[in-house]
Formats: sequence, C-alpha cells, structure tokens
Amino acid sequence: MRFEELDDQTLTHIGPPEATSRAQELVNEHHVRHGYRLVNRLLGVVEDGQPFAVGVRIQNDHLAYECACPQSEGGELCPHVLALLWAWVKEPGAFLNQAELKERLKKYSKHELVEIILDVAERVSSARSILKEEEQGLDDILESIDRVMDEFSLDPAAVADTESKLRRAQLRADRLAQSGRLADARSIYFYILDSILGLEERFKQPQLFSPDLKKELFEEYCQFIHEDRHLERELVQQEIEQLESRFPETGAVLDLAEVKRELAL
Repeated sequence: MRFEELDDQTLTHIGPPEATSRAQELVNEHHVRHGYRLVNRLLGVVEDGQPFAVGVRIQNDHLAYECACPQSEGGELCPHVLALLWAWVKEPGAFLNQAELKERLKKYSKHELVEIILDVAERVSSARSILKEEEQGLDDILESIDRVMDEFSLDPAAVADTESKLRRAQLRADRLAQSGRLADARSIYFYILDSILGLEERFKQPQLFSPDLKKELFEEYCQFIHEDRHLERELVQQEIEQLESRFPETGAVLDLAEVKRELAL
C-alpha cells in the first residue's frame, strides 16, 4: 500500500462511522493544517478544540498512526488520524513534500533560511510552540524514552503500548530533523534502538519487539547519518560499536556492515 493508493472508498471502510463522519467535518471546516509528506509518512496538525499533532505511516501494507488525543491513546482509530488521511486524499498537493522541500531550501543562504523560519514562527502559532519545545527538547525526549523503558521493565507484556509510546518519541525526533537538527534526531533514533536491543538482551528474547520497528528505526538512523554534513564520525562510530555489542541476533536484523562502510568513506 502507498498513500497514493488511498481513496474515499478505502477510508470509508477503515474507520468507525462516527469517527469517519467527524473526520470529514474537520476536513470540510479546514481544521487540518500543516500537512507534511515524507517517503512513508504523513504528518499534520488537526484542530479539534485544541491542536493535535498527528502522524500516519505505512508498514507492511498496513497503516500505523499516532495522535495525542485520548481516543488514540486508548488504541482507537480517532477522527484526527482519519481527518489527516481524508485531507490527503482530497488534496495531496496541499501537503509539503519533504524531498521537494529539501531541494528548494538548498537554494537559500543561511541568512535567508533564518528569515524564513522567523516568518513562519510569526505566522504560525504551532511553529512557535515547536521552536520553544525544541530549545530544550533533546534531553526531555531521552528522559521520556527512559521512563517508557522503565515502565516496560515492570510490565514486559505491554509490548504494543511500549512501541506506541516510542513512536511518539520518534515523531518528535522527526520534527527536530525537519528543523535541521539531524544530529539530535539521529541521537534519539539511536537511543530508542539501543534501548530496545538492550531490553531484548536483558530478557534473552531477540523477537521481543517488532522486527519491522527495529528495521525502520535503523533505516531512519542511517538516513540521518547519510544526510548530516556535519556528522560527528567518532561519536557515530561509538554508537555503531554499541549496537554491535548487543544481542548476537542484532546483526541479522541490522546491516551494520553497510553503515560502517559509509562512515569509512
């Protein structure tokens, strides 16, 4: 499945009728904002009494989603996730495309980019909130990951809930990457991945967490390494060595040799 393959008929069948109806209202009333398209992900903000940051990704032909609303936290497919998808189906051209945006921004000088960010912050209140949050974001995100892992250690059966919480940290890392903080985003991805592998090593269960989640985290981690023009190679080398020291089965899931070759270039 690709986002381009979604249509009205598909969306009508994936959500509860009430949630679908509310999602359509939110779209028609223009409450879906700041749509952003990555390779396998849609991000956006849905205003519904308060702003909800929403993320949807495609994994193995299935949709995985994140929203901060109570319904989503309870595991339901909420109206905000559906609204983001309906907005995409209705007008995909309204979503900023990451690849196209990167190419466009490369044409600007550093001074021009600063002016663009300031202009966006002046126009969009949620952008101001994100900028304030990210000034102190990295340590807070890492601490939140530690809390999630501590909670999991007390209840090892809560794998699905733990993965859901980790994806929220992943979305915050993506926002850091969007603002140009690739090193911080990479650090978060590494920290999540290393924490997952550490728990699998501790419990002696190499398949404790989803292989798809581990593969996805590693691929994004490698992508940040590839894109970072100011890469701290020694630090990344230490991270790779840390991953290598984990559970023996790690090498079967992660292509550590490939990223080591890239670091050597």
